[in-house]
Amino acid sequence: MTVNQFDLFQQQGYCVVDHLLNAEQIAEIIERCDRLFNTQFETGIYPDEWYGRPGLSQPNATRQMTGLWRCDRTLASFSLSAKIAHLNASIMGWDSARYGLDTFWGKPPDAPEVSFHRQNTYVSAIDPPTTVTCWIALSGTGSLEIVPGSHRWQCHDQVRFLHAPKADYRLPLQQAADEAGVTDPEILTLNLSPGSAVLLHGDLWRGSGRNLTDQSDQAIAISTLPGEAQFQPPGTGTGYTFDRYRRVKSLELHESFYPVLWRTDGYRTPFLADYCQDPFTR
Repeated sequence: MTVNQFDLFQQQGYCVVDHLLNAEQIAEIIERCDRLFNTQFETGIYPDEWYGRPGLSQPNATRQMTGLWRCDRTLASFSLSAKIAHLNASIMGWDSARYGLDTFWGKPPDAPEVSFHRQNTYVSAIDPPTTVTCWIALSGTGSLEIVPGSHRWQCHDQVRFLHAPKADYRLPLQQAADEAGVTDPEILTLNLSPGSAVLLHGDLWRGSGRNLTDQSDQAIAISTLPGEAQFQPPGTGTGYTFDRYRRVKSLELHESFYPVLWRTDGYRTPFLADYCQDPFTR
């Protein structure tokens, strides 16, 4: 992580990391995700979220799956990578990072929009309610839209269903801009080469337009939390994906579900060494 990248992130809420994955790693991720969407779970564990099921959803439905690492050890090697966690933590100025979310996104031709949102809205059950995402392009069509600098807006957001919104997918963004006093927000469409990544601040507004190309747009998004994060008291904030792993009478984010991936003293949750191998150290 360079000083220029760090400064850009503070100002704009994002920065690009070129060539994070090679062609072999990209093909490996896509092949393993195809298996998951065909209900071939290596570990026997189902994902936390799953949209776009073959034979059940519309052919142009966006495919989304969250909780990949519990389903497949090959995908876990990327989701739980110390290198990616270090990237995420460093850009935020954290001295440690733990797993938050890992999500595959696949938009076939003519896939509809994904509503504008802020990722931090979906982790408000966590204290502190903040995350950072390493969004890695697996194909080169590029439908991810972001609003540079919007992580500094004073505005509100709410949890909503993101897929194929009935209203304009940019409406939440416009409402937030109006609240923040921004009259003409800049919407930037990211066209990343396959294997390149963008680091996204959790308060940065992002969404996705309809896929107007004849190719699928695919990406994997790996989000991390601060290493010291814990749950908010029960009933505070929202985040059903997180709350299902809440233990009774405890605010701890247990490392069985939210392992520590990187820390300045070299610590990683011990079971990771046997569970999967970091792809950047093979």
